Amino acid sequence: MRLAGLLLFAGVLVAGHAQAAVEPEPPAEPVVAQVALVRVHLPLTGNADQVLEATISRVRDRLLDATSRTKDARRPLLVLQLDPRQQDADSGAGSQFERVLSLARFLCSRELAGVKTVAFVPRSIRGHSTLLALACEEIIMAPEATLGEAGVDELREGTIGQTVIGAYREIAEARRTMPVALAIGMIDASAEVLQLETEQGTEFVLRSERADVEREVLDELTLVPAGTLASYDGREGRQFGFVKFLATNREGLARALNVPVAAIREEDTLAGEWSPTIIDLQGPITPRMANQLETMLTTALEHRYNWIGLRIDSGGGDWAASVQIATTLAKLDANSVRTVAYVASEAKGGAALAALACDQLIMHPSAHLGVVDVIAAAPADAQKAPAIGENNQNADRKADQKAELEAAKISIRHSLAPRAERSWSLLAAMIDPSVELFSYRNKSTGETRWMSAEEAAELDDLAAEDLAEAQPAVWQKGEPLVAADEPLVIDGDQATQMGLARQTVESFDELKQLYHLTADPPVTKPNWALELIEALASPEFSVILLMAGFAGIYIELRTPGVGIGAFVGAVAILLFFWSQYLNGTAGWLEVLLFVAGVSFVLMEIFVLPGFGIFGLGGGAMVIASLVLASLTFIRPQSEQDMEELTSAVGKVAIAGAGMVAIIIASRRYLPQAPLFRSVILAPPEPEERVLLDDRESLADYSHLVGKLGVAATHLRPAGKAEIDHQLIDVIAEAEPLDRGTPLEVVDAHANRVVVRATGSA
Repeated sequence: MRLAGLLLFAGVLVAGHAQAAVEPEPPAEPVVAQVALVRVHLPLTGNADQVLEATISRVRDRLLDATSRTKDARRPLLVLQLDPRQQDADSGAGSQFERVLSLARFLCSRELAGVKTVAFVPRSIRGHSTLLALACEEIIMAPEATLGEAGVDELREGTIGQTVIGAYREIAEARRTMPVALAIGMIDASAEVLQLETEQGTEFVLRSERADVEREVLDELTLVPAGTLASYDGREGRQFGFVKFLATNREGLARALNVPVAAIREEDTLAGEWSPTIIDLQGPITPRMANQLETMLTTALEHRYNWIGLRIDSGGGDWAASVQIATTLAKLDANSVRTVAYVASEAKGGAALAALACDQLIMHPSAHLGVVDVIAAAPADAQKAPAIGENNQNADRKADQKAELEAAKISIRHSLAPRAERSWSLLAAMIDPSVELFSYRNKSTGETRWMSAEEAAELDDLAAEDLAEAQPAVWQKGEPLVAADEPLVIDGDQATQMGLARQTVESFDELKQLYHLTADPPVTKPNWALELIEALASPEFSVILLMAGFAGIYIELRTPGVGIGAFVGAVAILLFFWSQYLNGTAGWLEVLLFVAGVSFVLMEIFVLPGFGIFGLGGGAMVIASLVLASLTFIRPQSEQDMEELTSAVGKVAIAGAGMVAIIIASRRYLPQAPLFRSVILAPPEPEERVLLDDRESLADYSHLVGKLGVAATHLRPAGKAEIDHQLIDVIAEAEPLDRGTPLEVVDAHANRVVVRATGSA
């Protein structure tokens, strides 16, 4: 039995080895062509072409190196995804012709012969950006996307030059991706493009070149009439042969290229050349913070930082200021600078707008993004029952808040969302809890978006307009993002799954590793000049500057020729308007009003003594300029605006009261000051003042009647005249007289002397 068992065990082993020997080896994984995708943000301006050329060269080298290691005979694929920043009638327009032509020639050069260039156009493009698609070997477009109207920018300024038309012909002939006639039809409005059916197939020619066609033409069709700029959608491009495949998203692009979606690696255009900096956005968002951030972004760009990290820890704040910050971030050229929002704790309300407006969002897994909790954000006394008489005030406050919220949503919809490339309802939901978000899937393309039912209906209407007929809904509604009675709050993991965030990190060190930052980026902070501006623009310092300015002017009038008062007053007024201007509340209107008002007051004092029109009007202009210099609006429209107006008026009133106090003190103490004692005439003693008044009351100039003299000043109508070798106050009888006019005394009662002009001195 033991021997039989051993033999049986040996047989099993042999059979097992035999079975293992005959089992086929697992098939080798297919070799996938190397693919890289570079997003080209349109329009191209500044030095965007140089940045993209450097990026494309770097990507080309990597692709060729990876292909050589895999010993793949196929050329690697370099995909340029052309993305206009705004999706409206001017999508892609505004690109500078020189920038686009330089990049197009680079794409056609021998330097890129080792890779196959593919233009991916998922959305409509106009203007010179179309030249980039012509410079690639293949074009892949979305069916509804359009490509054309290349000369739209030139037509706004005048005619299109032959140099520009020649450049399009040059690129089209060099690459042969699009027929030359179709390319000329996009740039030259005077060209007429014909579609010819010949024995050899379909051809496209210009009307001016029709006579050169020697083949027999079976049918002729005017494809692009003269006087228009051609534009072709994806389906037409596929029909005409210059669009190789149709695709609306990365999945469709991967199918067209016959590669897995994961194989399409997006290259960061600025990676490897980072010059990073950090800007902190912490605490409640205010208009002052918005102005600070704009100044710091300008400073960062001046220092040539191309990676700006926005470190956010904020629960939101002022809606208008939040939209201002987000729009400023979204306007930055993505080809020249990369903005990255890092949320380690929370970014709610307006702060969420700023986070979503950046090019990329990085979050901690437990960080929160969403709308502000209205109950938690309300003041503690807001939950108490209102006292008698407060109901109307609360209603007015709620109405003002609703109006401000609606204004912010309009800015989000029409300005921020197109630039940030986000759903407008998604952004609006960050500040308005009433906006409900649902998951919508495009039945044609498979794309998924989070948006409101209103936005989905608008997209369906646009699709129906493109097809010129009523169509069933394209976007299929799914589950709501949150329940109707719950506030919108998204954590880092959810944001990544939804495609809002690029990735989650556990710490700032992981963020640095993600972007290959070897050291902590420097933090851009408000510099001393910005701190000084904010200090001078504060209400307290503004009052002090105004008081110093008015006091200096008064002291100068009291001590003519010294100059100290004029200097101090001028410096104080200049500092006031300079700080308000840089703080964003004052402009040239306020400065002109102030200068004109002061000029009118001085004219009233020294040139035009009389009725006081210039004095009163000039004083009103000065007060209006000082009030307007502290306001952020033209016409008050809310309770907050009224509070700001009240504060500005109060500031000017306090400054005026302070000036009066300074005048009283100076009249009493300034003449006794050692510095001014020798230059200021002390007021007469009481006894001397009584004597002077008595002499003036006894003055009699009746003996001057008939005397001749000369006007010593302009008489408007009062002034001074030299009569009988005396300088006397006189009044012109009929019309104002200029200085130097010969005159005659016609009447005199006590110290009132009336004169008229004579024919000779």
